[in-house]
Amino acid sequence: MAREELVPAAEVQASLKKKTAAARSWILFDSHGEGTILDVDKYAIMHRVQIHARDLRILDPLLSYPSTILGRERAIVLNLEHIKAIITAEEVLLRDPFEENVIPIVEELRRQLPSANSINQARVEGMENGGFSGPHDIEAMEEDGMLC
Repeated sequence: MAREELVPAAEVQASLKKKTAAARSWILFDSHGEGTILDVDKYAIMHRVQIHARDLRILDPLLSYPSTILGRERAIVLNLEHIKAIITAEEVLLRDPFEENVIPIVEELRRQLPSANSINQARVEGMENGGFSGPHDIEAMEEDGMLC
């Protein structure tokens, strides 16, 4: 009769932990400059920004990668020493936002993103009020004969 070996509970838990991805802390800045803290695993990030695992791997602090900027179809993956980010057309994801070296970058993004959006808002309001909105207006005025 074959004797079944009992596996200690600690080994079972360790093997389960290996199979599940650990959640990491990220801050997500949307197009309005609003920051949201996310605690998600790598699969959620890969699905959200549509990048491959090999691209996300360069952001792993346990692996030694040199400073890297990867341009992909829908995202830019950025690894600059302590700054690890994924940039898309709609949002910026910054890893470990509470780390000492990352906090100044988070604060700068919070400060800069609303100002960029206020410029865009002013441009939209200017177009609504019949004001000058940029080079397209110059081309239109040239076509109308208003400029020589």
